[in-house]
Amino acid sequence: MPDRKQRKPNVVFAIGDADWKYSRGKLRRLIDRVASENRFKSSVVSNDEEIYAAFDQSNVERFRLPGTPHVIGPQHATTLTELMIRLTRDVSFPDSRLPIWKVMAMDDYRGSLNFVPPPEIPVNPDLLVCPLMGVDNNSSAAAHLYCAALLAAHKANAPVVGLEISPLGNKQTLGASLADHYALKTEWSRQFVIHEKLAVADRAFVLPPEENYLLTCRNDGFWDDFFNYEMILRQRFSINRNRITVFIPHHVTFVYEIREILRHLKTLTFPFSVILRTDPNIARQGLKEIDIARKVYADELNALPHAVVDDEGGWMWSLLLADVVLAPIQSVCTEIAVNYGKLTVVCQGWGEGSWVGDNLYVEPRPALAVNALRSWVEQRVHHRKPLSEIIEAALPLTGFNNEVRTGWANEIQR
Repeated sequence: MPDRKQRKPNVVFAIGDADWKYSRGKLRRLIDRVASENRFKSSVVSNDEEIYAAFDQSNVERFRLPGTPHVIGPQHATTLTELMIRLTRDVSFPDSRLPIWKVMAMDDYRGSLNFVPPPEIPVNPDLLVCPLMGVDNNSSAAAHLYCAALLAAHKANAPVVGLEISPLGNKQTLGASLADHYALKTEWSRQFVIHEKLAVADRAFVLPPEENYLLTCRNDGFWDDFFNYEMILRQRFSINRNRITVFIPHHVTFVYEIREILRHLKTLTFPFSVILRTDPNIARQGLKEIDIARKVYADELNALPHAVVDDEGGWMWSLLLADVVLAPIQSVCTEIAVNYGKLTVVCQGWGEGSWVGDNLYVEPRPALAVNALRSWVEQRVHHRKPLSEIIEAALPLTGFNNEVRTGWANEIQR
């Protein structure tokens, strides 16, 4: 085996059949997304032939571990039940005198035994990504896979990143406690994990909306198309995933409002980019809207750390790329942004400041509109990380030399 300091860390994804079906196979895109950054050596282990075949044309190494069930006779089942009771007789539920074995026995422990010797994981993990156990992914066919993967991670002293696929419930603490770091779908899930002391705050993160979508059971044509354009857009705009992106839909009637919005945005202290979206089909006195915007807002745009004025392609992909939509008027852009979970702030003069739903805020004063943006980013977005960055945070700092890790950091910045 090559020296650990001279290789990329092995990241193993354990994916069972129920989790794959829950996400309708979109998990492959998430795993490919992590692997495409070329920061880790990514592998997939699964019990299912469909999952194994799905990575046939992928750069991800794949292994199928179907397992071989052993028939258990009545005497063996009785012996295993007695062993379980003996090993757990002194273990009670917290703040109670109820032994855990009594609950397990009442749930037909003896009759539910499914004995499959855990197969050996064919790759030594430096980190394991494993689904958190939920109601919709209790597959007996995959049970041995997850046990084997968790056992391999434990033997290798490798951290486990728990991936929320089936939604967490507020009583699922036992299955959810098997992870060291958490990649979650919602802020509610994050607060639940922290409240139940399954992880401290800096080990629990909410995935960005595009990766959240890849863990859901729904299909969305806009998101599916977005993934085909994302890297093209990031390269064209020079925007990496670490920067907060603010999308501003331009409207020639609201030049004053947009100028004020841009002027107040320079007070933000965290790294951010601005995409000012103009309409390629609008012109005034022989000037296209993009030329008007570049001329009228030249001073305000130059005062920002990074801003682009764009009228190429469709605006939908730029909007999905953004974290925040800041608009001078409610429009189709703001309505779609709200439906896709983006913080949407409408800053139109003579209106009244108020929240309209969970993530639409109407505020006529630009300074307060930007303050709302700042507060939302600090409370929500700073707890949000793509899966590749959660993996990076979870990997032990020791064992990989600074040269390698600096290389990863440089790739992120690019």
